[in-house]
Amino acid sequence: MRRILISLIFVFSILFFFLIRKNTKEYEVTGKTMGSIQYTVKYISDEKKILKQEIDSILIQFNRIFSTYIPDSEISIVNKSDSRVRVSDEFGKLIVESKLIYEITDGMFDPTVGPLVNKWGFGPDKIDKVPSEAEIKQLVEFVGFDKITYEDGYIHKKFKESYIDFSSVAKGYAVDVLHNYLKGKQINDTYVEIGGEVRVSGKNKNNDYWVLGIREPNFDGKINLSATVSLENKALATSGNYINNYYVDDSLFFHTINPKTGFPAYSNMLSASVFSTDCLSADAYATAFMAMNFNESKSILDSSNDLLGYFIYKESGIIKTYVSNELKPYIKIDK
Repeated sequence: MRRILISLIFVFSILFFFLIRKNTKEYEVTGKTMGSIQYTVKYISDEKKILKQEIDSILIQFNRIFSTYIPDSEISIVNKSDSRVRVSDEFGKLIVESKLIYEITDGMFDPTVGPLVNKWGFGPDKIDKVPSEAEIKQLVEFVGFDKITYEDGYIHKKFKESYIDFSSVAKGYAVDVLHNYLKGKQINDTYVEIGGEVRVSGKNKNNDYWVLGIREPNFDGKINLSATVSLENKALATSGNYINNYYVDDSLFFHTINPKTGFPAYSNMLSASVFSTDCLSADAYATAFMAMNFNESKSILDSSNDLLGYFIYKESGIIKTYVSNELKPYIKIDK
């Protein structure tokens, strides 16, 4: 009798779950942020719980803290300062997280590399002449996240000329902010994407894993998928030198800058897709791995309990792929 009762409870629980799921639908909110970057928010619910105005308001506030294009943003005030500046908790959190990743990657992820990025023409202004070694050497002196300290809510720069720019992780961090907002609204099945950086939780409208595509590193501008991956409760960020590059005369320059040398990083990595429990980390490591070689990047993955990766790289002129073992059951690589 007890077994029958347990079986009935189990059956009714399953039926109740599917009945509840049947009455839900997928809601979607889209818009633009950080200039012209597209965002998409999807969630599964029995009613509409999120308005576009809410999402836009959160992202506007985010930009007021972290946008270097807004003259009176929090980060702009820090960059203009030559003394200690009190910053918000949101700013402080990003400093702390960035410092940790800076140390783990031996300085290859560095939010103070902005002036070098701009000097090489990957900021708002393009260049028609390659910068000289003397110009680069002068800027490198002020680059290094170890020259920035954060204590008791205050930022202090060793050099007034040091410049913080979180653009390499802004999309990932903003994705986390929106994800946490949805979670606070008791929404458990979510998809948040900003400019290609994604974080998902729960299941999609078909009660399956969310399926995401990873671009093939094509330099001709064509968008083809290299792989698709099924995810639950994970974030994904991809970085690749095919995304932002240009020619000066006959030389091709890539947007990933080596913070130590000040010059574009020449690596055998073509594309780094990083999976983590949060999108900030995925975004930061994807950026760092493009400035490192394959073996260095794989070494960091192997030593982490949280990171997984899908890499496309060159070895002896041959394009190869690498997939973390834990990721293999969930990824389908297009041949």
